[in-house]
Amino acid sequence: MRNYKADTVAIRKIMADKGITTVVELSKISGVNRNTLGKVLDGTIQPSSDVMDKLVKGLDIEPQDAGLIFFKLDLRGA
Repeated sequence: MRNYKADTVAIRKIMADKGITTVVELSKISGVNRNTLGKVLDGTIQPSSDVMDKLVKGLDIEPQDAGLIFFKLDLRGA
């Protein structure tokens, strides 16, 4: 079974490129609870499909990039 992990570095880079500096700002833009976002960004949880969808829309991520960001193969998990 393959394990996937969100590429939090890529998400943070997109945030920076768009001038989003805090989880609170991202929460307002995306409509995702800030506590959930904090866990996603620190790698504690993998975002649900609903959270992924809201982040893709809120950050205006291209679909092909979203697949690479949210379904990065986790080589550490076995």
